[in-house]
Amino acid sequence: MPMGTYPLHPALSARVERLPEQVDVVIAGSGIMGCATAWQLAGLGLSVLVLDKAGLASQQSTRAWGFVRQQARDPAEVPLMMAAIPLWERLEEELQLPLEWRQGGCLYLAETPEQQHKYEDWLKVAANFGLGTRLLGRAEVAQLMPALSDPALGALYTANDGQAEPRRVAPGYALRAMEHGAVFVEGCGVTGIDRAAGAICGVQTERGYVKTRQLLVCAGASSWRLVQSLGLTLPQQAVRCTVSRTSPGPDVGAQSFIGHGIGFRQRADGSLNLADETQADIDLNLDYLRSARHYLPHLPEHRAGFSFKLNGALFHDLRQRLPGSERSVNGPVLGERDPQVKANTSRVFQAQSNLARAFPALRDVKVVESWAGLIDVLPDGIPVLDAPPEVPGLLIATGFCGHGFAMGPIVGQLMSQWLHKGEPGMDLHAFRLRRFADGTAGKPYSLF
Repeated sequence: MPMGTYPLHPALSARVERLPEQVDVVIAGSGIMGCATAWQLAGLGLSVLVLDKAGLASQQSTRAWGFVRQQARDPAEVPLMMAAIPLWERLEEELQLPLEWRQGGCLYLAETPEQQHKYEDWLKVAANFGLGTRLLGRAEVAQLMPALSDPALGALYTANDGQAEPRRVAPGYALRAMEHGAVFVEGCGVTGIDRAAGAICGVQTERGYVKTRQLLVCAGASSWRLVQSLGLTLPQQAVRCTVSRTSPGPDVGAQSFIGHGIGFRQRADGSLNLADETQADIDLNLDYLRSARHYLPHLPEHRAGFSFKLNGALFHDLRQRLPGSERSVNGPVLGERDPQVKANTSRVFQAQSNLARAFPALRDVKVVESWAGLIDVLPDGIPVLDAPPEVPGLLIATGFCGHGFAMGPIVGQLMSQWLHKGEPGMDLHAFRLRRFADGTAGKPYSLF
């Protein structure tokens, strides 16, 4: 099965022959944010058109690990994730679909005194919000995960964190949104955004013009292109992360786990989503010069989490700048339709080796598939959730830095309320777009 796909309800593959002439809301991007928002809006009786230049949830939203965590986040995100957990807890019932929801907590090992001190400091954040995160001792870790060979110094642990299957959630939202009247169109990107007196009045697509007074841009790593076409600057970049799926193994727990060079979650069937801990590859190309000044000050502090690669991505980028290339034919707003992202096989082998050492009971599991995704990052490690006053009718939800899957339900709720009632219902000041222009963007707690 190709990565990014999942057996879907036939309604999700039905072709829309003609775009609606006018809708209440156009959503650019059919990842989890777009699908969750569409479901909410359609349930409120609004007409919604979801456009994607590639396939339904074909990029990062179905390539994620599947962690649903509150812990170890930037403090600005904690209230959103605390509000998201109750939404996750009832999502399978509301959608009437199996999403592989498990709520076994999230555990981050403290392998060095420096890590332990960092987690101790983060407990102050948890306490400020009343979040029940704890710092476990070595014996408590051993009791919670007896299959772990070395409990290290202890671990950061949040008992009500959970996990779900990314390949099921966004398509599940889309299916239910369609049943309420939302229209989803694959292979049809937004090529232009029309304005009247500065405000959104319509969008030009690959299949024609659609009138609308509200546009939500949640197109993942392509969002900056749409935003730039409106004269706004979004210093968004993409990093490549590799993940594998294994054969089933013995049960080692329902905790989402990071430590000893691995990150994984185990499904109820015993298979794992496995990665080389929180590591990412930066495939260098000319596009990184676009917003390098925003990232360079923070790279030394977070350098251990990245590997810079000078590889075929540079030559691909150069070719895409030539006349006749896909990017030049599609234009600056659309860009490449469906970037093909290759897994880093060395990370796959390293993760499997580290897994066998950390959990000897899992030494015989085999990698059955591997994939990579483009994580859309922002310089301060938190997303943009904003309705920029310069462009009335525009909303932006992007730059989730690798931890957006877990935020899907709450972002869908906030965006739908903002579009429906004119305000989101929570304080989103920290996520405004202008923080990069006015110099108020902070330092990243982590970049993904």
